Amino acid sequence: MSTGAIKRHYEKVIAACCFLILFTNVGLPSTSFSVFQPYLVDLPGVGNTGGSIIISVRTFMSLIGMLVVGRYYDLLNCRIGAFLASLCVCAGFFLYSQNTGSFIGLCAGSVFTGLGYGLGGMIASTMLINRWFRSNVATVAGIAAVGSGVAAVILPNVAVALIGTYSLSAAFLFESVLALALGVLVFLLLRNYPRDLGLEPYEAPEGKKTGKPGRARAARRNRNVPEKLAPLVLVAMTFVGCISVGGTSYLAVLFTSEGFSAEGAAALVALCGGCLTVAKLASGVVFDRVGTKRGSMIFFALFIGGTLLLCLSDMGNVGLAGVGVFLYGLGLSLGTVGISVWSIELAPKGREAKTIKNFQLCYALGGFIFTFLPGFLAEAFGTYLVTYVILLVMIAFAAVVVVGVYLLGDRRVSDSIRS
Repeated sequence: MSTGAIKRHYEKVIAACCFLILFTNVGLPSTSFSVFQPYLVDLPGVGNTGGSIIISVRTFMSLIGMLVVGRYYDLLNCRIGAFLASLCVCAGFFLYSQNTGSFIGLCAGSVFTGLGYGLGGMIASTMLINRWFRSNVATVAGIAAVGSGVAAVILPNVAVALIGTYSLSAAFLFESVLALALGVLVFLLLRNYPRDLGLEPYEAPEGKKTGKPGRARAARRNRNVPEKLAPLVLVAMTFVGCISVGGTSYLAVLFTSEGFSAEGAAALVALCGGCLTVAKLASGVVFDRVGTKRGSMIFFALFIGGTLLLCLSDMGNVGLAGVGVFLYGLGLSLGTVGISVWSIELAPKGREAKTIKNFQLCYALGGFIFTFLPGFLAEAFGTYLVTYVILLVMIAFAAVVVVGVYLLGDRRVSDSIRS
C-alpha cells in the first residue's frame, strides 16, 4: 500500500494505536496482572492483606490520574500523554522487578503502573475514537479494547513460564521492556486529530450516501440521562468497576486458594482473557447491529451467569470453573466497550469529554474499592468466595440500572412521537 493510501485510511492506524495503548496501559498492569497475585501473597512480609494493598495502591493512583486526566491532555495532547503513560507502566514494572523482597518497593511500583493506567487507558482511547470516527464507534471501541484482552491471553502463560524458568523478577522485567517498546511504537504512529494529516473523521461510505449514521450519531450523543437518575447511573458504573477490576485481579488467587494448581489457575485466567478478547470485538459489533440496550442485556446476562459460577469454585470442579471464566470473560467486555459506548451515548451535547471522564472515574473508584477489600475479606472469612458473592449482587444491580435507563429513554422517545 502506498504512503498516500495509508494516509487516506489512517483511521485504521489510529484504531491499531488505541489497541496498543490499551494492551500496554491496561493489559499489563490490570487485566493480566492477576497471574502475579498468588506469587505476591506468598512473598515474605506481603500475604493476603499486603497483596490487596499492592493492587489498591495501583487502583488508587489510577483514580488520581483520572481526576487530572482532562488537564493532563490539555497540556500534553494524546500523543505525548499516552507515551508518558506507557513510560509510567515501564517504570512500575521495573520497580516490581527490583523489589520482590520489599513490600514498600512493590507499592512504589504500583504508584507508577496506576498512573499509567489512569492517564493512558480507556479515557485516552475513547477520546481518540471520538475524534477520528463518526460512525461504527462501538465497533472501533471494541477493536481497541481487544488490546487489554489480548494481554490477558498471552501474558499469564508467558509470566508463569518466565517465573518457573528464571524468577519473578525476570517476569516483571520482561513486561517493563515490553511496555517501553510498545510505548515508543505508538508515539511514532499516533496523530491527535484527523486535521493533523489534512483528513476528516472517518464515516462509513453508506453513511455518506444515506445520512443514517449521522442521524444515529446525533441521537446517541444527545441522549440525556434524567437528572434524578444520574447518581444511580454513576453508582452502576462504580459497581461495574468493582467486578471488572476487583474480580479480575483476584481470579488466580481465588482458584489457587480453592485447591487449583498455579498452572491450572494461569490457564483459567488465560481462558478468561481469551473470552474477553473475543467479547470486546463482538460486543462492539453487537451494540452497533442490535442497539446498545439489547447488547447490554445480552452481555449483562453473561456477566451475571459467569460470576454466579465463580461463586461455586469451592466445589473444585475444573469444568465448572472453565464455564464460569468463559461466561465471566465474555461479560467483562462491559467494563471497557460497554462503559465507553454508554459514556458517548448518554452524554449531553457538548459535554462528551466530561461524561467520558466521569464514567471512567466511577469505574476506577469501583476498582479501587474492590482491590482493597478482598484481602481483608479473605482474612476475615477464610475464603475469597465472599468477594464474588458481593460482586454478584453488584453486577445484578448495575444491569437493572443501565438497562432501565435505556428502557426509560425509549419510552420518552415514544411519548414524544405520540404527542
